[in-house]
Amino acid sequence: MRRFDSFRERLAECADLPCLFTEGSWSSYADLRTAVDIWTGRVEALRLPAGSVVGLQSDYSLDAVALLLALCARGVVSALIPQGPEGDGYLRDALASGVFVVSSDGTYRWESRTPASSHPLLEHIRTAGDAGLVIFTSGSSGRPKAALHSLERFLHKFQKPGRRFHTLAFLLFDHIAGLDTLFYTLSNGGALIFTRARDPRSICALIAQARVEVLPASPSFLRLLCASGEATDHDLSSLRIVTYGSEPMDPATLARLNELFPNARISQKYGTTETGAPRTVSRGNDSLWLQLRGDGLETRIVEGVLWIRSEGALLGYLNAPSPVNDDGWYCTGDLAEQDGDWIHILGRASDLINVGGEKVSPVEVEQVILELDFVAAAAVSGTRHPLLGQIVTATVSLCTAKDPRQVEKRIRAHCRERLPRYKVPVTVDVVDAALTSGRQKVLRQRD
Repeated sequence: MRRFDSFRERLAECADLPCLFTEGSWSSYADLRTAVDIWTGRVEALRLPAGSVVGLQSDYSLDAVALLLALCARGVVSALIPQGPEGDGYLRDALASGVFVVSSDGTYRWESRTPASSHPLLEHIRTAGDAGLVIFTSGSSGRPKAALHSLERFLHKFQKPGRRFHTLAFLLFDHIAGLDTLFYTLSNGGALIFTRARDPRSICALIAQARVEVLPASPSFLRLLCASGEATDHDLSSLRIVTYGSEPMDPATLARLNELFPNARISQKYGTTETGAPRTVSRGNDSLWLQLRGDGLETRIVEGVLWIRSEGALLGYLNAPSPVNDDGWYCTGDLAEQDGDWIHILGRASDLINVGGEKVSPVEVEQVILELDFVAAAAVSGTRHPLLGQIVTATVSLCTAKDPRQVEKRIRAHCRERLPRYKVPVTVDVVDAALTSGRQKVLRQRD
């Protein structure tokens, strides 16, 4: 039996259970099945050939989830298109034959397109009788890549039964971690709680209202949550698990999380658009070390950089050469250190700052700055310098208003106590603006 057929059987067994929570109301698994039937009729009316690519641009909603499942059942490739004005470029790179744009109220439009070309990987999907997923990389290091996944391979990790939770869909619908949350929750008969706002007050209110048990988020958001004080103003006693990933966590925020949620398990996750999100185990609530697990999953560290080989890896890019070598290994670009089976992620190799030949990790400097309790967020980057090549600069936002000149003095003094001189920020800018991207990750300047 195909893994997707097995997945659908499990959905049918949960008919009367709560499935999706949207804007104060619940939908059951039976409601989801009804919506899937409606969308199946709409998709079939288009007579889309197997192996064709169909764009889907939407935030989480009953209709968006139902449409995604209907497209998977049809045997086409679903391209998750990020929100924003660059949609046409994403569709072109995904070789899409059309796109569904679905609004939160269930209204939608279909736009037919003529793809500029085909691709051998799409032929592979069609010949295998498989469906597929296209997920775009963030584009932080250049043009976003259209990563093609086999649906059957993607579902591999969800074959083993897991636990049934009420989980907040904090991570975006077009993000690999968001899809991982979606399929894990539905595979186990859990409930997914949707949100339209991702600020600390809105999230805390939603946790209290829907009795959320699992909060998957980025360290940047969890840092804001700790600084906001909102957690103490709402009943968050339902939380049993808080997971973090997509960027390195700083020890100061991790310690604050443990103080804030003493009865919850604090767990690190890891994944990439290219490899999916393998099972992870944290060494402890207060530890930044983790293990990556899964059938057929292998890891190695080469010259300080993490490599992964996994059945759940992508088939390749549709708009760039394959990032997987002939032996099936993918270079994540993440700096890491190893202690036996345990791995500590240190940050992106591409983010390193070159100060007169000395390498500086922005994450290391940010973590030192975040030890100061008046700093809400920090972003460190390199700025060009005529003699040194680059110098270290920092941008921070504060928990409460303070004199920027005094803030700079205190941060630089603290860094001098904790870091070699070449790692100390030469300038510190205090801003009121958010220091995170739309995916709730630290947004560093690139020079």
